[in-house]
Amino acid sequence: MTGWIFRRRNKSVILTSMNRDLLLTALAPLIWGTTYLLTTTFVSELPALLLGVMRILPAGLLLWLLSRRLPPPGWWGRVAVLAVLRQALFFVLLYGAALHLPGGVAATVGASSAMLVVLLAWPVLGQIPTRLNLALAGAGLAGVALISLSGGEALSAAGLMFALGFALVNALGTVLFGRWGPPPGARPLDQVAWELTLGGLMLLPFALPSASALTHLPPSGWAALTVMTLIGTALAAVLWQRGLNRLPVQQVGLLAPLSPLTAVLLDVVFLRDWLTGIQLLGAALVLASVALNAAAPRPGAPTRTGKT
Repeated sequence: MTGWIFRRRNKSVILTSMNRDLLLTALAPLIWGTTYLLTTTFVSELPALLLGVMRILPAGLLLWLLSRRLPPPGWWGRVAVLAVLRQALFFVLLYGAALHLPGGVAATVGASSAMLVVLLAWPVLGQIPTRLNLALAGAGLAGVALISLSGGEALSAAGLMFALGFALVNALGTVLFGRWGPPPGARPLDQVAWELTLGGLMLLPFALPSASALTHLPPSGWAALTVMTLIGTALAAVLWQRGLNRLPVQQVGLLAPLSPLTAVLLDVVFLRDWLTGIQLLGAALVLASVALNAAAPRPGAPTRTGKT
């Protein structure tokens, strides 16, 4: 009897810890959902490449000053691949979508990364999608579609391609990290610092020709860039990486619908773009999928294949 009670308590502690980790990780897509309003309101005149560099390189250098570590031998290649996928390409495509589409629509298409993570985990990690995974990913996507794609407006083909692109590279980077795991002894702060710095340096030569556009940026634009760099990149990326280190990648990926939900709610608050009944149903679906994702019992650590 005592052993049964101990096992029950131990399981309860593990689940409570996982839920706490999941809640902290969920802050990242909530923060990222502010990108669209800030971009279209304050920095819409800047090109996507320059926006990407201004967002990730200063954040990476700041975190590296706090980290003061380098990737261990044999890990530079993997870190570089993740830097390209999760930082350089991701942010350029994200801003390309934000500059060509309404914020809610861009975030909605980008939220397809939730389903992509579930599907890519099958061939890359050998993890067959469960019915729960598929149901939660599908419910989240249906919810954001009801929220953002019900207006019937003509959408930019280029913007849709950008949004699909950042969803794909984000999902692929997430699943590859699930395959490789963190470098030995690396903290989330270290991993994010390496990726952001390398990703920013890769983009810098392509962004320099348009750097003169920064001279015309008003103080409000610089304030928006500062918020997106310090909070939307440095803080959010560390929280997201912490979640990837502690939780299964599929569970983390299913938090993606929180980003478009935030984008649409910000439009309501600041642009007075009120939700319809259908959009409220979509919001309920998103919140329900995230709540069920948090409540579902799963193993206490990320699943790795151990392959190189």
